[in-house]
Amino acid sequence: MSAITEVLTRAPVRICDIGGWTDTWFYPEGAVFNFCIDLYSHVRIIKTEKSNIRIFAKDFRKTIEISSSKNIEYNGTLDLLKAAVKRMEIKNGADIYVRADAPPGCGTGTSASVAVALISTLATYRGLHLDRNEIATIAHKLEIEELGLESGVQDQYAASFGGINFIEVKYPKVKISKVKINEKRIFELENQFILVYLSSRSSSDMHTAVIKNYMKKDHDTLESLNIMKDCAYEMKDAINSDILDIGNIMNKTWDANKRLHPLMVNPDINKVEKIAKANGAIGFKCNGAGGGGSATILAKSGCEHQIKVKLFENGYKIIPFKLCFKGVLSYAY
Repeated sequence: MSAITEVLTRAPVRICDIGGWTDTWFYPEGAVFNFCIDLYSHVRIIKTEKSNIRIFAKDFRKTIEISSSKNIEYNGTLDLLKAAVKRMEIKNGADIYVRADAPPGCGTGTSASVAVALISTLATYRGLHLDRNEIATIAHKLEIEELGLESGVQDQYAASFGGINFIEVKYPKVKISKVKINEKRIFELENQFILVYLSSRSSSDMHTAVIKNYMKKDHDTLESLNIMKDCAYEMKDAINSDILDIGNIMNKTWDANKRLHPLMVNPDINKVEKIAKANGAIGFKCNGAGGGGSATILAKSGCEHQIKVKLFENGYKIIPFKLCFKGVLSYAY
């Protein structure tokens, strides 16, 4: 039995995923460029003298009790968390507390971040030594193998490794490259990036619709996915050059994203994009699949405050953040 009685873990989320959608099983060889930020998923496990396992999901105000990791049933209530307990074969009594800084349905890869944080927590609790690649791989398998969900791979690797990443994908295999930028560019991005929350949304309908279009070889869908993949390579080359190039690539990949399916956009997204660009935005992209959640705006230098004020006046929430250069971290007690 492990001598560890408590483990604390956090894992970041990502924004502005250039090339998202090409990290999936149905696209042959994809590429993604993304930025991790300091909105974390937090997990805490405490050993108890009881035989059962309790999971407290703070954001959803839900608690579940598991008598044994071998008897877990998936019923739509905190299934991802249950899947982690089952896959990691937690046997002795424990209380697990889970919460996230990002709002639910934000499109920032929060569910993958939670999975990464939980896998890291449970591995540390059991005294297992998993590297970041192994943690990301297991977190991805929770969704596709345990729960039978559609899931790309970029979110799990971003949460596990942190930082700014260029990811090449031969699904499910991943080659991740850390991208270095200087202090000036960090300063510029942290000043000029704006994260605006739109609404909670589920991406399942969008995944179904895009896969259907891809399978019937819809021209717009195929062309858009190829453009989005190319944009990831372009961002890799542009990240340390003129910041206007970064904005142009964001716009290019978002325009392609919108052409995947009508579900990608709605009046709310169009309104935010219009407000942002009318007040000095040089780049715009919905995070994740699109269709809501949140958007990353790149402001022209000096226009940041004006954009934020206009969005606030129209009822939108701005989420403050800094870039995060560390991946998942677990500490045992």
